[in-house]
Amino acid sequence: MFDRIAHRYDLINRVLTFRMDVGWRRALGRQFPGHADLAILDVATGTGDVLLFTLERHRNIGLAVGLDVAPRMMQFGVDKARRQGMAGRVQFVQGDALALPFADNSFDVVTISFGIRNVTNVPVALAEMRRILKPSGKALILEFSFPKNRVLRAAYLAYLRHVLPRVGGLLSGDAIPYQYLDKTVEGFPYGEQFCTIMTASGFEEVRQTPLTFGIATVYSGAKK
Repeated sequence: MFDRIAHRYDLINRVLTFRMDVGWRRALGRQFPGHADLAILDVATGTGDVLLFTLERHRNIGLAVGLDVAPRMMQFGVDKARRQGMAGRVQFVQGDALALPFADNSFDVVTISFGIRNVTNVPVALAEMRRILKPSGKALILEFSFPKNRVLRAAYLAYLRHVLPRVGGLLSGDAIPYQYLDKTVEGFPYGEQFCTIMTASGFEEVRQTPLTFGIATVYSGAKK
């Protein structure tokens, strides 16, 4: 499904979020540790937006790997990295979030942006993310959530249900992924519920940082 819309994926993200997704990724990057030679893994990397954005703004990264099950999405990431002069700084690996093909204690940071709600077993994916983190490593998860304000929440739901699928379908030529997006966002636990799931998966110091009135949230957890 994601490979079908890969050619327009970045453009549609910018249009549908009014470019707020760029600010959300900045917020994610601000929570990276400051020490040198970081090894980072971006799960469900798609076209590599988070990785390339991070490499552009953080000079303390020694290893940057993106993983996804969708090869065409990653090919667009490879092409973007080449155009931006970053081809030698990033690696793309096809793989499954439920069985990460990396050794225990391999990375300082693992990220996943707007992808955790798409995995078929969230606790297993979180356990895999924790497994491949080094001691004191950090998981950063960016995902859609809901505003607490009732008026904003109602407007957001109307946008998700009626506007987003139509605009996404028009721009991509395929409405199904954007109908799917609405269903997954509405049905996914967020806020304290998701923090509880992270804690149950073994993460400590679990925190949430709501963004843009709660439309999106960055969740963080540490491996001790």
